[in-house]
Amino acid sequence: MFNNFLFIFIYSKKQLIMKKILITLLITFSLNSINAQKWIEDSSCNTKSSAIINEAITSLANLEHLMAVGMAKAALLVDEDCECANLVIAAAASNNQDWGSRSQKLKQIDVKSLTAIEKAWYTLLSTPNENFQDAAKKALNSFPDSALINWLNAGQDMDSNKEFSQKFPLLAAGAFNTMAYAFARDGDYESAYKAIDYSLRLHDGPNALDSRAEIAAMEGDYQKAFNNQLKAFDVAPFASPYQPKLVTYWRTMNKENLEKNLQEAQSNFQNAIIEQNLEEWKKYITEDMMLTSGDSSLTEFYTQTEELFLADRNFTWDSFDLKDFDIDFSPDMNTAIVKFYANGAYTFNDSKETVDYSTRASAVWISTGSGWKMVHANWAPFGGSGIPK
Repeated sequence: MFNNFLFIFIYSKKQLIMKKILITLLITFSLNSINAQKWIEDSSCNTKSSAIINEAITSLANLEHLMAVGMAKAALLVDEDCECANLVIAAAASNNQDWGSRSQKLKQIDVKSLTAIEKAWYTLLSTPNENFQDAAKKALNSFPDSALINWLNAGQDMDSNKEFSQKFPLLAAGAFNTMAYAFARDGDYESAYKAIDYSLRLHDGPNALDSRAEIAAMEGDYQKAFNNQLKAFDVAPFASPYQPKLVTYWRTMNKENLEKNLQEAQSNFQNAIIEQNLEEWKKYITEDMMLTSGDSSLTEFYTQTEELFLADRNFTWDSFDLKDFDIDFSPDMNTAIVKFYANGAYTFNDSKETVDYSTRASAVWISTGSGWKMVHANWAPFGGSGIPK
């Protein structure tokens, strides 16, 4: 397929004086060198399971931990003595406590059956974070030609990932992904997208699509972010780690419509309170989190209940209007702070005295599986009276 393949990569980096320095990465390699590149050459696994393990480490290096664990377990079905598969599982374990802790997984490994390079990886997986950098450098001195050990030393450092891509071009998908973020942080989105394209050429996996989506969001292009996140989600829609951001990007794209719906919900919620319409009011609360409130009578905060909601009042509302909405969202678009003002009037039932009502208020809404629900509200007088105590 390839006789000679040339990657030409231009790296633009802003220095303190914001001056761009252009670095050209020239990577030339033949088909024979491509076929020779593996994460682990000398493995404790048999030939078939070793091939699977190298693919598993590729997924691990590209932050696709679910896929890495699945491949590792497949390797154990082919070769139950493939201890390197257990190393992959241990490496991924700290990213999901449901799989058990890393230390638990490491204790189950037969260290004596590991090859020298696998033992080095085992040692690094057993090393506390504060000592990892020194241990990784020591391992690199012992295994300077190991792709695995070089990858573990690269981390998030731009220059190290550039060097890794030169030394191990076939395995550099994760390195190009890391460099893409560096370009994006410097505002060089053209180079960032090129880096992601190179990453996808080397490893056509969902994480690079997730990265492209995140970079598009950094650029402010949420349509592009959504489109790429949808592709990542489509790879594994069930229990997908890419689903939350897909929702975030969609809501950001449709923020104006979401604000309109929340304003309408806030108004409907308030009308339900005024009319003491319990059925309508319950549409906007959740059993998962109690609704707390601070009334404009400036009394203590309280938890709203059906009994309080239906309690008799010593006044009757004559008018009540909400206006001047302003809505802020959390970065993940799962929480909204709805701010607004309210004007109206009420009349005391016994004295028939009418009071002008004017308040400012804020409400906290959260996204749930059954829609947006209010979990907190706070009211205060503003240029007029609040409700009676």
